Amino acid sequence: MMVYQIYIKFIFVIIFCLFTNATQSQELEEIRIGVRANRGAEAALKQWQATADYLTESIPGYQFTLIPFEINSSLNQAVSRNEFEFVLTNPASYIEMEKRYGAQRLLTLINNRQGKGYTKFGSVIFTLKGRSDITQLQDLKNKSFMAVDEQGFGGWRVAWRELQHNGIDPYRDFASLSFAGGIQQNVVHAVLNGHVDAGCVRTDMLERMAQANEIQLSDFKVLGIRQSKDFDFIHSTQLYPEWPFAKLDHTNDQLAEKVASVLLNISSEHPAAKQGRYIGWHTPLDYQPVDDLLHELHVGPYTRNGDINFKDMLSSYWHITIVSFLILCFFVFMLMRMKLLNSQLRLTEQNLLQSNQQLKDMTVIDGLTGVGNRRKLDEFLRHNWGRVCRVGTPVCIMLLDIDYFKDYNDTYGHIAGDECLKNIAGTISHMFRRTGELVIRYGGEEFLVMVVNCDISESHAQAEALRQDIHNLGIEHSSSKAANVVTVSIGVASMLPDKDTSAEELIMQADQALYKAKHAGRNRVHIIK
Repeated sequence: MMVYQIYIKFIFVIIFCLFTNATQSQELEEIRIGVRANRGAEAALKQWQATADYLTESIPGYQFTLIPFEINSSLNQAVSRNEFEFVLTNPASYIEMEKRYGAQRLLTLINNRQGKGYTKFGSVIFTLKGRSDITQLQDLKNKSFMAVDEQGFGGWRVAWRELQHNGIDPYRDFASLSFAGGIQQNVVHAVLNGHVDAGCVRTDMLERMAQANEIQLSDFKVLGIRQSKDFDFIHSTQLYPEWPFAKLDHTNDQLAEKVASVLLNISSEHPAAKQGRYIGWHTPLDYQPVDDLLHELHVGPYTRNGDINFKDMLSSYWHITIVSFLILCFFVFMLMRMKLLNSQLRLTEQNLLQSNQQLKDMTVIDGLTGVGNRRKLDEFLRHNWGRVCRVGTPVCIMLLDIDYFKDYNDTYGHIAGDECLKNIAGTISHMFRRTGELVIRYGGEEFLVMVVNCDISESHAQAEALRQDIHNLGIEHSSSKAANVVTVSIGVASMLPDKDTSAEELIMQADQALYKAKHAGRNRVHIIK
């Protein structure tokens, strides 16, 4: 009898434990992490699963799950549908998510390369050492070239920008341009075996293959080689921040802070770090250089030069559309069922319209400087250009560029650079604030001013006065070759528009004038009449 009672108690204990574990498992909230899988889903899971497990162990109440994506477009579509809370992807992919869907970077990866930590990377452009006909980047014209993947960042777009800066349009000037299907080693072997004249891969790839005795570094010649402080790998381009770990717009901020804190404190000796081949994580770096690259190459969020069509708006704001539709249905139902609440419903509707207007206003203002953005320019032209053409009023465009602004950021830091942009934007806005005048932040350090009913002589005087006002701000710029203070170059163009002309033509003329002002020594105004 005693044995029977003990057996019964033992069974109850087992059932209780199973029930408790099941209950605890059911209480865990799943948190999904989207991961760009350049080398396939299986490789991504092998590299990052330990990091997801580390987050699950470190943050009670949550189960972190990895969702790998081998195709970048599929990853972006999943972001638009809020299919996960966090994302780990390459810098270019992140910028597109930031611009289109409001993603926010939390951390930057510290990559483990040959036992040292690196938060930046770039591209290396190379050929065979014996190629006497290829000694510099300009020699690659009319040669065959291979890159890793057309959507790749370090494996193509970074090198593409460098080639473009050296006068080469890869899609026009190469004898052939091919891609290796995302496998970097294939590019190296293609160059080594003479299948192509030259190629590019992400930095450290050549050193890794040499360390694995797959190649001899002495067989290759690096083109446009650079030297960068605290970066030991051969490279041909400027360096860009490593992969960011980011939260999506709908993700809980408190959870995001916990995740960032846990990852910041991970040890380089932790199994998750070793499995992920990283030293740790760094507070997020500045990804503006990546944004500038995408803007310059007209790829990613700038593929259509900033134009937004109905499909993009529906993809970006589908949740607002659904919420608005449900609210409208609710109002109709209440109006039908409770006529006594008519006054309250009208007030609620007015508040909703006001909120929608505020949201609309936020989309056309540059968050840093407070002036309009390119979307604001598109909206202004859409509503006013036809009227200006009918009336026959002259229109002037001024395009401004801060002289040697990259050098300013390198010397004084990006916080000072942001303050400089705000001060200049304020000076421009103070001068052009009347009806018919529009101030736009056109790019990273570029501003556009449109003035209606302004002829070329008046616009010249205004542009010169603006250039002098900015000079008089006296913002120190010791690394400028134009002056010892911050200056601007201004290109000015004016036209009398008609039905056969477009604002894009006028902007292009102002851009040509700006180029001539910069080519003539900067800190000056150039006019195209």
